[in-house]
Amino acid sequence: MKKKILLSLAALALLLSVGCGKAEEDSAQFPTAVKIAEGESEGGQDGAPGNAAAENPSGAEDSQGSPSEGGQQRLDGLGDSQSLAGQKGAQGGFQFSDLSDRVFYFSSGAGAWWTELRIQGDGSFEGHYQDADMGDSGDDYPNGTLYYCDFIGFFDQLEKVDDFTYKMNLSSISFKEKPAQEEEIIDGVRYIYTGAYGLDGEEFYLYLPGSKLADLPQAYRDWVGYHNLEAVQEEELSFYGLYNVNGELGFSSSVYEEQSLSERIAMEISFAEELEMDRDSRIQNADTQQEMNQIAAEGYQKWDETLNIVWKLLEANLSEEEMEALRIEEREWIASKDAEVRAAGLENEGGSLQPLLEATKAEELTKARVYELAKYAEGR
Repeated sequence: MKKKILLSLAALALLLSVGCGKAEEDSAQFPTAVKIAEGESEGGQDGAPGNAAAENPSGAEDSQGSPSEGGQQRLDGLGDSQSLAGQKGAQGGFQFSDLSDRVFYFSSGAGAWWTELRIQGDGSFEGHYQDADMGDSGDDYPNGTLYYCDFIGFFDQLEKVDDFTYKMNLSSISFKEKPAQEEEIIDGVRYIYTGAYGLDGEEFYLYLPGSKLADLPQAYRDWVGYHNLEAVQEEELSFYGLYNVNGELGFSSSVYEEQSLSERIAMEISFAEELEMDRDSRIQNADTQQEMNQIAAEGYQKWDETLNIVWKLLEANLSEEEMEALRIEEREWIASKDAEVRAAGLENEGGSLQPLLEATKAEELTKARVYELAKYAEGR
């Protein structure tokens, strides 16, 4: 749970400081919301956006899809009636405003993909989804592929179920990216703009701190670290929980705190270092060369994901002059890295060790580059 909570803070900080696409497009306005009709999700087709469906650790069936035309259907806007519904909530009890200092987080657990959002006192929310696939690369995007979106929307019809449970309705959601921007390449990364995984359907439940874990749906507990209650000491939920009833998907939450640029980058590096220690242990216990190769590839992918997150943080905070100089430096580093990785693999060209040697060298160089980039955030 520690990693999920900390990563959610870093992800939300990134969301609030950057938008999708180029920095000069950050001021673009959100389009009119997509109003969800009865019995219909915002997704246009079955299957989670990006690669999330393949990585679903709960085994639950997912129905979230990418919204047609980038979610830009022009229907009802976010009107005053929705705002009033959110403010009224459950009379005399829990209110949406009780969540204003919280960030909700839904992820694979390993951090490869996540959706996070914040809910305001009127029931409105904003959030971010991304799924990194660094293995999906090409000549024009050597740094891989990122499924990505920013979104806003409204919850309403807040209704008390019991002392620790409230239900509410997802009435609308919209996405920042325009249809013409469904895919683009920025700084060697292919961005594919998609829907928000975890926010399909209309019916949601809020579980308050103190909820008995044994009373919560098994599908929810699977997502937030309480699959086997016999293996944990806790008996009650210690955070606000958000449950997507239609998709059987669960969000955890934590208190949101603003951080400096250097603190956010340090946190990302800390996550990668933790996973690296786990990876080293797994390699030592691997039974086959193929398994070792796969674990090494995952290690490189995690540091590559970290590099891209750090890059976006820097891009949102450095001046355009600083970023232009950094882009030139980055292109030179990528060329040098690729050459060194190829050279490392030649030591066992065609052999079973070649993938391990290449992935290990790529991870070593990428990790070093992350630490170099972190220096640009010092004092910010």
